[in-house]
Amino acid sequence: MLDVRLLQTFREVAMRGSFSLAAEELGFTQPAVSQHLARLERHLGVKVLERTARGVKLTPAGEALLSETETVLSSVREAERAAKAAGGIVASRLRVGAFPSAAAGLVPGAVREARRRLPHPDIELDLRVMESEPALRALVRGRVDIALMIDSPLDPVVVPAEVELLDVTDDPMMIALPPDHPMASRHSVDLAELAEEPFLLTELGGTCADSNIMLRACRDAGFAPNVRLESEDYNALQGMAAAGLGISIVPRMATVGAHPGVVLRPLKAPAPSRRILAAVSKERDPLVDAFVEALQAAGDELDGKARLSVVA
Repeated sequence: MLDVRLLQTFREVAMRGSFSLAAEELGFTQPAVSQHLARLERHLGVKVLERTARGVKLTPAGEALLSETETVLSSVREAERAAKAAGGIVASRLRVGAFPSAAAGLVPGAVREARRRLPHPDIELDLRVMESEPALRALVRGRVDIALMIDSPLDPVVVPAEVELLDVTDDPMMIALPPDHPMASRHSVDLAELAEEPFLLTELGGTCADSNIMLRACRDAGFAPNVRLESEDYNALQGMAAAGLGISIVPRMATVGAHPGVVLRPLKAPAPSRRILAAVSKERDPLVDAFVEALQAAGDELDGKARLSVVA
């Protein structure tokens, strides 16, 4: 009988056309992926993949196997859920795919909230830090139970039919200022007043939801930002702001454990904001819904803390 793990590895290689990309997605080494495929071919007695100069391609046997693989893997997942439910076992292990600022700023609060709310609070959390699109792929393939997503009008989240999107929280952008900045003493800042400032922003590659939200906010305020520095690391951006190299626009979630030398202020309405969604399977364990509720409560708690820190 086929080993399910070998089928999972085969599907990733077949879908990506690359051993190295499949290894990255699965969290394996490339030799481990090669060994899985070799074992699969020995078991079947036929070649399912051929290496080419451009990567790998399916043989006729591989095409036939791939056409049945998703059905098999889906049936295995459903059989596991059904057996556990019939045996009265309530899931306690939750796999969450979260982008970095949500992993640091939202998920820990959700875990604390879930432990307060649930009758069986010993949740075993498997947190996987990944961007929105890889997290969604992992959800569809049954490797995570919740995928946290960033939604924006410029790049709305689109999911397959078997996936449902649930609102979690809005994550407004805040201004990170050096402490000696003239506007650092204000309770809130009008973005248009910062048009002449040097900006420190997340990378402007065109596909980053955060950078698109920020650039659109600046455009709506009547200016294009003078970008002094780009970085994917919000802690680094806050540190550079604290050092006086410029100002930064930072999501509220990324301000948890903010740099001690930076001053954070909210933007005046209408403030740019990220909409945070939880992508979940339509066929899911009740624990998933309970944890989404805990994520929502953690988002509300973050909002309350942000308001208090601004007034202080």
